[in-house]
Amino acid sequence: MKSNLNDREFDKFREAENDKSSVSVSVDAALPIESAGVDWDEIITTFPANQQELYTYKKNSVTVQTVLVTYQNGDKKTITNMIRTRF
Repeated sequence: MKSNLNDREFDKFREAENDKSSVSVSVDAALPIESAGVDWDEIITTFPANQQELYTYKKNSVTVQTVLVTYQNGDKKTITNMIRTRF
Protein backbone atom coordinates (compact mmCIF):
# COMPACT_ATOMS: atom_id res chain seq x y z
CA MET A 1 0.00 0.00 0.00
CA LYS A 2 1.23 3.47 -0.82
CA SER A 3 2.74 5.25 2.17
CA ASN A 4 0.65 8.40 1.57
CA LEU A 5 -2.67 6.54 1.88
CA ASN A 6 -4.19 7.02 5.32
CA ASP A 7 -5.96 3.73 6.04
CA ARG A 8 -8.58 4.81 8.56
CA GLU A 9 -10.47 1.56 8.02
CA PHE A 10 -7.62 -0.55 9.42
CA ASP A 11 -6.40 -2.68 6.51
CA LYS A 12 -9.67 -2.84 4.56
CA PHE A 13 -8.00 -0.97 1.69
CA ARG A 14 -5.64 -2.53 -0.83
CA GLU A 15 -4.18 -1.40 -4.13
CA ALA A 16 -6.63 -1.99 -6.98
CA GLU A 17 -5.32 -4.27 -9.70
CA ASN A 18 -4.00 -2.62 -12.89
CA ASP A 19 -4.84 0.89 -11.67
CA LYS A 20 -2.37 2.68 -9.45
CA SER A 21 -4.64 5.72 -8.98
CA SER A 22 -7.33 3.99 -6.93
CA VAL A 23 -7.89 1.50 -4.17
CA SER A 24 -10.48 -1.20 -3.75
CA VAL A 25 -12.32 -1.65 -0.48
CA SER A 26 -13.29 -4.80 1.35
CA VAL A 27 -16.46 -4.31 3.42
CA ASP A 28 -17.22 -6.79 6.18
CA ALA A 29 -20.82 -5.72 6.76
CA ALA A 30 -23.44 -3.86 4.74
CA LEU A 31 -24.31 -0.32 5.72
CA PRO A 32 -27.88 -0.56 7.05
CA ILE A 33 -29.13 2.76 5.69
CA GLU A 34 -27.95 1.92 2.19
CA SER A 35 -29.02 -1.69 1.78
CA ALA A 36 -31.56 -2.68 4.44
CA GLY A 37 -34.29 -4.78 2.86
CA VAL A 38 -32.80 -4.62 -0.63
CA ASP A 39 -31.76 -7.77 -2.48
CA TRP A 40 -28.88 -6.86 -4.81
CA ASP A 41 -25.97 -8.51 -6.59
CA GLU A 42 -24.19 -5.45 -8.04
CA ILE A 43 -23.41 -1.88 -6.98
CA ILE A 44 -22.31 0.73 -9.51
CA THR A 45 -20.79 4.00 -8.31
CA THR A 46 -20.85 7.13 -10.44
CA PHE A 47 -20.01 10.75 -9.73
CA PRO A 48 -22.63 13.06 -11.30
CA ALA A 49 -20.99 16.16 -9.80
CA ASN A 50 -17.77 16.97 -7.93
CA GLN A 51 -19.60 16.90 -4.60
CA GLN A 52 -21.88 13.91 -5.32
CA GLU A 53 -21.70 10.13 -5.38
CA LEU A 54 -24.49 7.99 -6.85
CA TYR A 55 -24.72 4.34 -5.81
CA THR A 56 -26.93 2.19 -8.05
CA TYR A 57 -27.95 -1.20 -6.63
CA LYS A 58 -28.96 -3.84 -9.17
CA LYS A 59 -30.37 -7.36 -9.07
CA ASN A 60 -30.05 -9.40 -12.28
CA SER A 61 -29.07 -6.18 -14.13
CA VAL A 62 -32.26 -4.37 -13.02
CA THR A 63 -31.94 -1.27 -10.82
CA VAL A 64 -33.61 -1.89 -7.45
CA GLN A 65 -32.33 1.13 -5.51
CA THR A 66 -30.23 4.27 -5.83
CA VAL A 67 -28.52 6.28 -3.11
CA LEU A 68 -27.39 9.82 -3.93
CA VAL A 69 -24.91 11.27 -1.43
CA THR A 70 -24.26 15.01 -1.61
CA TYR A 71 -21.32 16.56 0.23
CA GLN A 72 -20.81 20.15 1.31
CA ASN A 73 -18.01 20.54 -1.25
CA GLY A 74 -15.56 18.58 -3.36
CA ASP A 75 -13.34 17.47 -0.46
CA LYS A 76 -16.22 15.17 0.63
CA LYS A 77 -15.64 15.56 4.36
CA THR A 78 -19.20 16.64 5.28
CA ILE A 79 -22.39 14.98 4.00
CA THR A 80 -25.20 17.50 3.50
CA ASN A 81 -27.86 15.22 2.02
CA MET A 82 -28.57 11.58 1.20
CA ILE A 83 -31.53 10.44 -0.92
CA ARG A 84 -32.47 6.77 -1.22
CA THR A 85 -34.91 5.74 -3.96
CA ARG A 86 -36.28 2.21 -4.23
CA PHE A 87 -37.81 0.82 -7.40
